[in-house]
Amino acid sequence: MILILFKLQKTRVEIYESLQEHFPDLAPSQSTVERWHREFIHGNFVLEDAPRSGRPNISHNGENVNEMLDLITKDPHITYAQLEYETELLSGTINIILHKELCVRKLCIRWIPHSLNLQQKYPA
Repeated sequence: MILILFKLQKTRVEIYESLQEHFPDLAPSQSTVERWHREFIHGNFVLEDAPRSGRPNISHNGENVNEMLDLITKDPHITYAQLEYETELLSGTINIILHKELCVRKLCIRWIPHSLNLQQKYPA
């Protein structure tokens, strides 16, 4: 929609107001609209972020996630300190892998999934 409004030669203020009117909860900030407008004027019509320099995030890769899953499966009582020692990852990375990637939490000193299936809820 932003590109269409730009092609219709709307000003950045008109584009911003139109977005606010049609998408009040999702509309970008005025500074974002101004930045996009400036990019369109210079011929850059790509809205995705350009690749950035710097160190890539390799700590959340599948290998580390699988290693963490193996460790907590073998020993549900394993601690953060032991996980740090075994994986050589930082505690923040371990926290992200455990809670966002594996969706587990510590309950009664054991790592368990956030959502249990019926067999886990009502063991025979």
